[in-house]
Amino acid sequence: MSRIKISYNTKIFILVAIILAVCEGAFIAFQYVREQQYRRDQLNAQLMVLNYQLLDHFDGGVVNVEEWERTVDLPIKMLRMSIFDLDGNILYDNKGLDSISNALELPELKMAAEPGSNKGYSVHESAFSPDEFYYYAALKEGDVIARTGALEYSVGVSEFLKIDRTFIWYAILIYAIILFISYIITLRNGLTLKRLSNFAKKAESGEEIYDAEVFPNNELGNIAHNIVLLYMKLQRTVADRDRKAALAVKEEQEKTRIKRELTNNINHELKTPVSAISLELETLITRKDQITEAQRDMLINRCKANSDRLLNMIQDILLLNRLEDGASVIQRELLSLRDVVDEVMESVQAKADAAGIEIEIDLPESMMMLGNASLLGSIFRNLITNSINYSGASKFYIKLQVEDEAGFRLIIGDNGSGIPSEHLEHLFDRFYRIENGRSRSKGGTGMGLAIVKNSAKFHHGDITVRNVPSGGLEFTLTLSKN
Repeated sequence: MSRIKISYNTKIFILVAIILAVCEGAFIAFQYVREQQYRRDQLNAQLMVLNYQLLDHFDGGVVNVEEWERTVDLPIKMLRMSIFDLDGNILYDNKGLDSISNALELPELKMAAEPGSNKGYSVHESAFSPDEFYYYAALKEGDVIARTGALEYSVGVSEFLKIDRTFIWYAILIYAIILFISYIITLRNGLTLKRLSNFAKKAESGEEIYDAEVFPNNELGNIAHNIVLLYMKLQRTVADRDRKAALAVKEEQEKTRIKRELTNNINHELKTPVSAISLELETLITRKDQITEAQRDMLINRCKANSDRLLNMIQDILLLNRLEDGASVIQRELLSLRDVVDEVMESVQAKADAAGIEIEIDLPESMMMLGNASLLGSIFRNLITNSINYSGASKFYIKLQVEDEAGFRLIIGDNGSGIPSEHLEHLFDRFYRIENGRSRSKGGTGMGLAIVKNSAKFHHGDITVRNVPSGGLEFTLTLSKN
């Protein structure tokens, strides 16, 4: 048999209802007893009044009760009236009783006869029925004691003893109001605890919590809301930490991969010119008597070209390492970008003329920025050298697209043949060549565009490349002024 599951707020409400019911019952019982005592005190006071009246009509030992009862509208009927002397002898009794044994032992008479007191009150069980009671009040004046008794169910006594139950209905009404208020409070607190319980289950299962649930606007609700917010902050902190750790691991793995590839590429790229130099020198040494002067000059020139290529490659590697690992120590100075471009174009003008390439420069005269002239020059030198060597273009252009307070955006391109689109994403990788043989024959190291990319980043900029639909390759270069 399955157990009935009761929510926490229902349990709290039931407990509060029970406590309130107990308190309400205790209050009603206490008030009922007080009301009973109050009613008895009223009856006693009325009986005392009758005692005073009885004594007032006692004159010389004669009481004209019949005349008194005819002239006075008594509130209580069936009264038992007696007058005693201090020895307990009956001086008058309206029922005709002439003596009572041990009269002074009656509680009400005993209390009235005590020194310092003149009043007494008690309840006697009826001699005719155990379910009926007589209420007696005694009053001493001088040397006589008046005693008046009323039967519990006689006319008038029942009115005096009747309990006014209005207070019970008021108590029930107040109980209902307090119970309703308690229900609202426990419902609100129960809602807080329920939502807090749901949050605890989500937290225990490791579920991500993005939004804090709306809690009731009370002290408990505010505490619960703050707990959820603290957990969310902790969760975001842990997530950020894990994300950064994963990113660091990924970056470290990527660095390891790049270093491995770089080592392999360097090994491969260095091996080619070193092997060529070794072979050419070996030929010069072993066959020096068998080769002509022209062949000797050719081998020496090849040695020189390969050694120059080797030297350029080493310089490019050192420059890249310097950009990546020691960029903070590279000096910057205020310079004119236009002057850097003009200087580079002047140095390659003869080579461009020989290749039949027209150079167009559309830049303002003043393009001041904080940078390194050598690195900026390497950007433009590599781009125009590649265009001269590989594009087959007839025109190479540099123009300013945007200038603002932050920096410059330049468009650099040619009208040559462009490159296959699958090579575009790898164009700035180290040692990447579209045509290895052709590139080496031009003396390229495969690191020119990698230097361009890193030089742009050094100046807080970037460079992208695209094929122009009408033909040619176009670079978009951004550079920061500061």
